[in-house]
Amino acid sequence: MDPQQFFFEASLQSDDAVIFAKAFEACIQLLGKDSCWCLRERTHQIFTGFITSHGSKLLYKNQDARPLLLAMSGRYHTDERPVIVRRACCTSLYCLNPAHYYYGTRADVALELKAKKQTQEQPLSPVTGEIADKIRQGHDAGETILELSRKYKLSYHVARRLCSENTYKDYNGNFSEKYLERLWQKTVDNCVVICQTNPDAVKTYNLAYHVANQLECPWHRKGVATHKGNFGLMGECLDCMEEIRNGRCSVDVTKFDSLWYWTVKRFWDNVDIKGEDECWPWLGKTRRNNSESLAYFPSPFHSGKTQSAPRVAFWVSRGYTGKYRIFNKPDCSPFCCNPKHLMMRELNDLPTPDKISEIRLNYGNIFEHYRENHKQIESDSANKLPSA
Repeated sequence: MDPQQFFFEASLQSDDAVIFAKAFEACIQLLGKDSCWCLRERTHQIFTGFITSHGSKLLYKNQDARPLLLAMSGRYHTDERPVIVRRACCTSLYCLNPAHYYYGTRADVALELKAKKQTQEQPLSPVTGEIADKIRQGHDAGETILELSRKYKLSYHVARRLCSENTYKDYNGNFSEKYLERLWQKTVDNCVVICQTNPDAVKTYNLAYHVANQLECPWHRKGVATHKGNFGLMGECLDCMEEIRNGRCSVDVTKFDSLWYWTVKRFWDNVDIKGEDECWPWLGKTRRNNSESLAYFPSPFHSGKTQSAPRVAFWVSRGYTGKYRIFNKPDCSPFCCNPKHLMMRELNDLPTPDKISEIRLNYGNIFEHYRENHKQIESDSANKLPSA
């Protein structure tokens, strides 16, 4: 069966197959084929759709993700082996690695659990094809199942199933190096085919990957890793959200890169900055009979170039909160831009801002900061040019 057809039968789209293919490619490249690809530890936007809130397995769009990842490696349900088994070497319930799962029986599940327990408590030898043959030979020679289970340190029901040849005939043989090589080759081939047959979905995925890795919020500074490519589901900068929770509330135009510098400065030039506890009226443009404020401030996750003045005031004083709505205190004057008077109703865990520690809109010569950044940009560009 074509793995993409398997996705269609599961009521999913070609976009979902592309997400699996691209997620596999990223994990193979960054994590390696032998490690657990635990998605609970990875919240990158390229894994959108995967859910780790279930108590025992990885989900994708509220359905079991394991049949989907097994289909990517060319393995499907059969009547003889109907149960999805997680190998003992796997350390995460939310692992995406297809080599850590296989279709088997309930007995295989019990054996994997025993092998995992033995690895954790005492390094005993797991059941292999050789041991299974010895148990069967001993049983044929007259040894009881109880004696064999004690001799090879297996549970009674495992020894009984071995003697009846219901399972374990070639246990671990399926996971030889040659088998794993074939499995990974099949997985890689399917990923390539899915991406080639869905170019539009790949473009959409690549754009989302670019957004997640390259977009930067206004608080990002060149040469620093933070505030870049770390966004939540509402487009909020997760680095900013962490600093907001630590009480950040400051107004300093020099903290912004030259890309945002003049936009930030021009915004605060349109605000009547008063005392720390007073309202700061908006002096800029309004619309709809002065019922809405209008501030120019393009953002990574907004298609429009203008926002409400309180929203921009929150972004450039406390942090970039993306599509979350910003509100004034009930007793504020219209369009108040005092960061201490702004709040987010959706997130009740954000602390009230501390006293504003600095208002630095005229820090020495404000043009000097821009010129220094401009010289640095020109210097960096010159260094990147190829030598004659």
